[in-house]
Amino acid sequence: MGFNFNIGWNNTAPTSVERNSDGSFFFETKTSDAKHAKLLTDNQKLEAILTNPAVLKVFTLNCDLFSLGKIKKEGGDTDFLYSQRKRPNFKQTWTQFLWDYMFWVQTGTAYLWNPSGAGKLSETNTIQWLNPTCIEWETSVIDKLKGLIFSEATYKEILKGSIKYNLGNGQSKIIPLNEITPFFDLSNSIDGNFYKGASRLDALYKVISNSEQALDAKSINLEFTKKFMVSGKNSDSDIMNLTMADGEKTSIESSMRSNKSVHAVKTPVNISRFVENIASLKLDDSYYNDFFMIGSMYGIPKDVLESAIRGNSTYDNQEKAIGRHVDYVMKPKGQMLTDELEDKFGYESLTMDWNHLSFNQVFELQRAAVTKAKLDNYILAKSNGLNIADYEK
Repeated sequence: MGFNFNIGWNNTAPTSVERNSDGSFFFETKTSDAKHAKLLTDNQKLEAILTNPAVLKVFTLNCDLFSLGKIKKEGGDTDFLYSQRKRPNFKQTWTQFLWDYMFWVQTGTAYLWNPSGAGKLSETNTIQWLNPTCIEWETSVIDKLKGLIFSEATYKEILKGSIKYNLGNGQSKIIPLNEITPFFDLSNSIDGNFYKGASRLDALYKVISNSEQALDAKSINLEFTKKFMVSGKNSDSDIMNLTMADGEKTSIESSMRSNKSVHAVKTPVNISRFVENIASLKLDDSYYNDFFMIGSMYGIPKDVLESAIRGNSTYDNQEKAIGRHVDYVMKPKGQMLTDELEDKFGYESLTMDWNHLSFNQVFELQRAAVTKAKLDNYILAKSNGLNIADYEK
């Protein structure tokens, strides 16, 4: 089977074409940056997260904060999910459920499995997150998911498809698509497969690679800081001495590692480390810069990142930054979750908030200060016989 590409590749025509298990394509070109253009598979994304400290730190920051939120029903003060079911499934608490939601969403797509397919949450109706790396997509299902949908009948027909889910014990389970609800970090319409969203990790491929290389470089340099070089100091005019023989090298190396405190030598010697000043390489700075870049990509304010890794942000700045982070990152993801819970289970007026957390005290103090200032102005205006209509609004 041949391919005839003529889509403006110029001198970088594809040398190979790969199709991932999720249906996406990768065109390998002859350019030196071809390896960076490849969209990561779910397995590669998970490996990048779990093996890179900078990425994992960013993920856990968002997951920890999100899991502290509470889903409430309008007019209710209690955590709504606990009133429906004590645990989402037999393996997790609701806190871990929310943590996992944010974790998988940040990879690109989180898949919620509701085995019953319908009905409200109850002690007999469980929900849980699927691991995207365990999902196998049939080509025929992917082709249908990438098709156009013009009617509810077509949509329902597509949802009759299924995925194969590997259970990790050599067994697998066929799960219908109508029992799975996907949640997306970015758009789910990039390649047409509306069950799979785009991932920020693809854009961070080079940053993650650079971070790993910086860590590798530090490890190598630390290894060489333990190594020393011993050399003799002969006069430039002394041309009669022969080069050092193997036996002499071995003798010197053995002597240097001995317990003797005094060594007698015929000529002065130089002792130097292979790596004299590892700090001058600024490898830690490289790691920090990558951490901040990854964190900013996931919407974490600088003060929150500073506090997480260096602890040099002031309390007020940190708390205000957390508040902004909740408003602009956590709440939209929480709204996405509650919208689907309402649609899937027929609930109404669900919201997710973090009002019970301590960072809100900073904003409460600010609001109290504003209220006090208004009241003082009102009293002052009234005592001076001024028109107080504007202060009564």
